Amino acid sequence: MLRKQTSYRAALAVSMTILIAWGTGCAKEHLGMDTASAPGLTVRAANLRVANHSTFTHVPVYRETGGLVWIPLKESAASMSLDVHKLGGRLALGNTDAAYWLKVNDKQAFSGDNIITLPQAPKLFNGKPYVTTDALSSLLETPVNWNEKGSQIIITPIDDRTRIPLKQVAPRREQIKSFSVSVNKSDLIEYAKKYMGTPYDFGSSSYSETHKFDCSSFVQYVYGHFGIDLPRTAKEQSEIGQTVPASQLQQGDLMFFYTPGRFDTNRIVGHVGIYMGGNRIIQSYGDPGVTISEFDNSWKERFLFAKRVSG
Repeated sequence: MLRKQTSYRAALAVSMTILIAWGTGCAKEHLGMDTASAPGLTVRAANLRVANHSTFTHVPVYRETGGLVWIPLKESAASMSLDVHKLGGRLALGNTDAAYWLKVNDKQAFSGDNIITLPQAPKLFNGKPYVTTDALSSLLETPVNWNEKGSQIIITPIDDRTRIPLKQVAPRREQIKSFSVSVNKSDLIEYAKKYMGTPYDFGSSSYSETHKFDCSSFVQYVYGHFGIDLPRTAKEQSEIGQTVPASQLQQGDLMFFYTPGRFDTNRIVGHVGIYMGGNRIIQSYGDPGVTISEFDNSWKERFLFAKRVSG
């Protein structure tokens, strides 16, 4: 099973010092001076919901006179079964790789390698990163609404089983050329097996620098050895190639999974592995690092779809 990256605390009172959990442990993180200031700024307790599912209660929400509503990033991400990590002065959201990146006081965010210009830059309130409902909606590409009467933040759930196969993403020119490369899939699997036991590292930099992988950098590295230029993240990798159901899996197909979290509210691509044949997957996650797993019921329950990216 995928390692549970962190446990989520209930929101604390606004005036308290906050210990923020990033990754697998809790540590006091200095994110800079509080940047939140606006005329008529008020705070109130609110409830977080994903559709009809309650996820957090009594979270502090800030509202400006002009109507902007600022919501806590950590609890909002957790409601969508996404972990939040602080890496190199930026905030990364994801499961076994970093699907989204953003930075306090910066409108420029990333969904994989794609630049997203947020309507408002994230800010700090009492040491915790906050985003507006509009900014979170732009980042996740799903509606996020504020219910004034009920003091509720309502996030529309995401189901990548239907969203991604319908999404038409044009590959880059170099990707189009590389996808035409014919790869011996047995050779590809044998090459992947050479990295068995390589440590896992969320948001890992290049293998040549770190000698570590996260789930998608491992897949990208293996395919890159055979001239196939894949995007960096599981989310982006899931948006290219030919969709394949579980009943038609072939050796070398990319397999995409959602990661069960505290709330069973979303089916978001959060993990990728390579189908080896023989009902097995080679993948990178958690303590095992690069490992081989049976495509058993625990994996089948969270399987979304597969993609075929070369002949």
